[in-house]
Amino acid sequence: MTFIVKRDPNLDKKAALAQAKAKAASPKAEDAVLMKYVKPEETKERIRVVFDDSGSMSSQIDNAKQGVTEYMRNCIPNQTACSIHFLCTNTDESLILENLNADLPSQSTALTTIHLNLGGTPLFTRLNEVVNMPLTTRMVAFTDGSPTDRILPETNMHDYRESFLDRYKRNADVIISQAIEKKIPIDTVFFGGEHSENEIGLLKYLSERTGGIFLHFDPAKVNFAKAFKYLAPVHRKMLMSPSFRAELEAGKHN
Repeated sequence: MTFIVKRDPNLDKKAALAQAKAKAASPKAEDAVLMKYVKPEETKERIRVVFDDSGSMSSQIDNAKQGVTEYMRNCIPNQTACSIHFLCTNTDESLILENLNADLPSQSTALTTIHLNLGGTPLFTRLNEVVNMPLTTRMVAFTDGSPTDRILPETNMHDYRESFLDRYKRNADVIISQAIEKKIPIDTVFFGGEHSENEIGLLKYLSERTGGIFLHFDPAKVNFAKAFKYLAPVHRKMLMSPSFRAELEAGKHN
């Protein structure tokens, strides 16, 4: 009698992910030769990360870099292509990182070594640029502060009944309409204290309206370098659980 054993596709994915993590932890020259990466358009997930390199992030830049590196390390090889878009830095090196690339170890190395030019927080402008870039299937954005820019001009007859959050939402609507049209969910992370109600409200609004995930990482509780990876595709279903999100935001998965 012949028995046919069916392979569990989830086990294959887990094995591929485990192998990728092992290689990333101890890279060898022969690995770079053996691994052939597909073109970005051949991947299932094409994710653009909007990275806050504003002045207020200066003490957390290394944690942010490590967090994004861990995010890419938790992506299955040749199923995800990533690009990184800084709010302030505009150099030859940063322009290379803006290209979607399935070679995530190379992206991680470039991110680790790049020098960032800290500045303001032109969040709306950058999100509006990135949402219009080709091939994108998802966006992830994190920030620790208030936007210092706007897309829509202020009117001469200012309505003093309009709150800061209302103004934020009017500008966000420009980005949201394009994201919905292109079917691009936007995941967002606010990296700051609970007192920043307008900023939290803005990022939550962006995610809820586009079908993305919102997370609040308070630096006093959450280690960004370890927690950001849970937004990677392989962990995304875990974030559908309100109880797991609450634990993550409470710093129980640092």
